[in-house]
Amino acid sequence: MSSSFNFPRPTTTADDLEDLYKTYGVDRAVALDLAGVTETPETMREGYCGAYFSFFHSCGLIFPVPELILEILAELGLSLTQILPNFLRYLVAFLVRAREEGLSFGLSEFRQLVLVKRNQQNPGTFLVSPRPGRHVIEDIPYRDEKWREQFFVFKVDRASMGEFDFSRLPRSWAENIAPSGSSSMSDGIRGLIGILQRGRSNWSSFDQTRIRTVFAMLEWINRSSLVGGSDDEAEHSHEVIATPSV
Repeated sequence: MSSSFNFPRPTTTADDLEDLYKTYGVDRAVALDLAGVTETPETMREGYCGAYFSFFHSCGLIFPVPELILEILAELGLSLTQILPNFLRYLVAFLVRAREEGLSFGLSEFRQLVLVKRNQQNPGTFLVSPRPGRHVIEDIPYRDEKWREQFFVFKVDRASMGEFDFSRLPRSWAENIAPSGSSSMSDGIRGLIGILQRGRSNWSSFDQTRIRTVFAMLEWINRSSLVGGSDDEAEHSHEVIATPSV
């Protein structure tokens, strides 16, 4: 399958992949591989997905890729390899803060807080910036150098994607996404921002331990919901549904 976009030649090495296992805690059950000669971030072998090294060393991504991240990408119609590190940092930080506060957080909340924009320097990719007056996470780097060259692929299975249906993510890159609708500030959004801003909201505080702890909790909740949960769990659950009006 050919692509309408241009991609730099990957510079990722076998040592880089080994570093993901040893330094960034990727489980050996996740099958990582270097991209083949004909593979690009849009055109990969069947049964594989792509990612960038920076997603793990500077954005906090883990395996299995958290289902909430994949759900939001699927609803936007974007592939994992279409988003900039800047996009992923905001998404990870929002999901971590929301879970810490017991809030439900999805695409609606995400698009009320940020503007999703096409990256003019690298056509086909998308970045985000905070909407005016809705700045929640401090000091997130806006751009990264040579992140596209650090591309690799991984096998799609339970170890890498959990229970998520990978077919929901597009194989071909979208050139645009649907408009986000109204951006008016509602009481719900104002309250959500206030809650997310309290506590540790500087990007430097989102270390690997903090991120892994929260996403491990989310994975446990998802598994529990698949088997119906327990009466005790339901009795002690206090999740707040923050659904802003649009």
